Amino acid sequence: MSSLGDWIGVFALTLFVQDLTHKPEFAVGGVLLFRVVPGLFFGPFAGVLADRFDRRRLMITADLARAALIATIPFVQHLWAVFLVSALMELLALMWTPAKEATLPNLVERDELMTANQLSLITTYATFPIGGALVAALSGAAAGLSHVHPFGILHNHPSALSFWFDSGTFLFSVAMVATFPARLMKAKRARTEFNATHALRDLREGFRFLRSDRVIRTLVVGAWTAFTGGGAVIALGPIFARQLVSGSRAASDAAWGALIVAVGVGLVGGMITAGAIARRLPRERIFPIGLITSGASVLVVASMTSLRPAIFATVFCGAGAGVAWVTIFTLLQERTDDRLRGRTFATLYTGVMVSLFVALGGWPLLAGGIGNHTIEAGGYLFDLSGVRIVMWAGGLFLMAAGLQALRAMRPTKLAKIRGRLSGLHFGARPTRPVAGGARRGMFIVFEGVEGSGKTTQMKLLYESLTSQGSDVTVTREPGGTPISERIRGIVLDGAAKEMDPKTEALLYAASRAQHVADVIRPALEDGKIVLCDRYIDSSLAYQGFARGLGEEDILRLNIWATDESLPDLVILLHLDPEIGLSRTKGDPDRMEQAGLAFHRKVGEAYLHLARSFPSRFAVIDAAGPVEEIHRQVKAAILPFVRESV
Repeated sequence: MSSLGDWIGVFALTLFVQDLTHKPEFAVGGVLLFRVVPGLFFGPFAGVLADRFDRRRLMITADLARAALIATIPFVQHLWAVFLVSALMELLALMWTPAKEATLPNLVERDELMTANQLSLITTYATFPIGGALVAALSGAAAGLSHVHPFGILHNHPSALSFWFDSGTFLFSVAMVATFPARLMKAKRARTEFNATHALRDLREGFRFLRSDRVIRTLVVGAWTAFTGGGAVIALGPIFARQLVSGSRAASDAAWGALIVAVGVGLVGGMITAGAIARRLPRERIFPIGLITSGASVLVVASMTSLRPAIFATVFCGAGAGVAWVTIFTLLQERTDDRLRGRTFATLYTGVMVSLFVALGGWPLLAGGIGNHTIEAGGYLFDLSGVRIVMWAGGLFLMAAGLQALRAMRPTKLAKIRGRLSGLHFGARPTRPVAGGARRGMFIVFEGVEGSGKTTQMKLLYESLTSQGSDVTVTREPGGTPISERIRGIVLDGAAKEMDPKTEALLYAASRAQHVADVIRPALEDGKIVLCDRYIDSSLAYQGFARGLGEEDILRLNIWATDESLPDLVILLHLDPEIGLSRTKGDPDRMEQAGLAFHRKVGEAYLHLARSFPSRFAVIDAAGPVEEIHRQVKAAILPFVRESV
């Protein structure tokens, strides 16, 4: 509804300002200009607000203000006042959008994020034609209502009805956002005190993060470059359409409309298929491939001399852009800590506005400077007009952005490890060396939320395996060695409530490194079966997901700390965190004190990991009888133990 309101506002404003001046072109251009310029200056600070304050209140406040502003426009008599309202509307939209994008990962499970972004972006762009149609319909309805006494203002300004309807869409958005759980929408750094010094400091922190993270930097800069190239098509498309068809102005307008529809169809189609593609390719590869596809299609379109093939190629241009746009949103949300997410998206949007601003002004000037030229060769006449050359340049910009992203986000050692994990077949034991030595044992890890019964099930499995003559080592994390046990005392100390999440992650990795070196690796090299209470997946769930540090960074840290010593099988004892916490006895440790909401995130993270790596996970319902759970555990490890023996 907010997207629909945005489009209705743009269309209605362009109609309204034409009635206030004898120079409608100037008025329309001014409205659009004042929708862009505020973002060039205020955009990054809008991200600071989204990361500093309660995002639900921020969105509600922005929507209420937009509803009030848009409702008063019909009573404005001066063009400069309309320009001011247009700028204020854009400022409020800049507050609303980063808050929304930063909140989305907190409202859905991680493996549903791509689908959520597909729905979000499709509704954003699909409401474009609906908004235009509604403005037209409401303007027609206003003509009939203008004779009714309370609606006399509609006689001179029929677009007023659209503004009032638009105000209603924002109020509807307020009603919806108000129902969202406040605990999921509050920024992690939300504070009451705030001043210019805090804002500048937060802004610098956001820019430092963009510079330091290679993938995030590649995504944001790639998007900026892509919009710079795509701006050539937006700016010169109407002129190019006129060159494709000969005839009246109406024919050229119809051609341009056909190309716009083709782009829209491709854009929505790309957004719809992005999820299916993500199930077959790493997301880091989808983004550059989408840009390259879009750029190559622009090159083909710019080379066309007739409308029909140009329309066909334009669909692929939109499809590549749609796939890339959904993917960039998902990657940014997945890889950015919640406390930085608002600033990251605000910087993305600000850069996009700057790119479009430069492109819409610069590309037409360049095309005009080149002029119209033709070359005759082999009996053929080749059109080398400035419009075609600049559109080719725009396509090359898109392809260059894609190729650069492809190079910058090439598979790393970490990605290869993830691919190897995803490619394992359940029951077919991987053959991996452990720190250069031959691996002969079996490594089984028990995972689950607090109170899921890992200790009980490990004890039962140990008794079962030893009774059959197996040599079994039982250990736990954090701990298992004297040094690791000392680290355990620090990391679980209930008095250490202010421990930074990164400190926590590093302590777990340090304990794990010593644990692998002193206990796990030697036992495996001796051919033993190792049963371990928690391992790397605990860090992925607790620190990577629930603490918001990011799966990739936590996996990279632990792969390095353990010399790629990965478990053969992870037994996930799945249990409702509330039930698990009620089972815990004694004084709660620091992790148990984290609260139910935190542990629910942990539970969701475990399920996400199990779905991502089904070949190495066995998910067992831990709410049933102990003996039944034990029976399922034995059935899960049977293929592995047989092979080990």
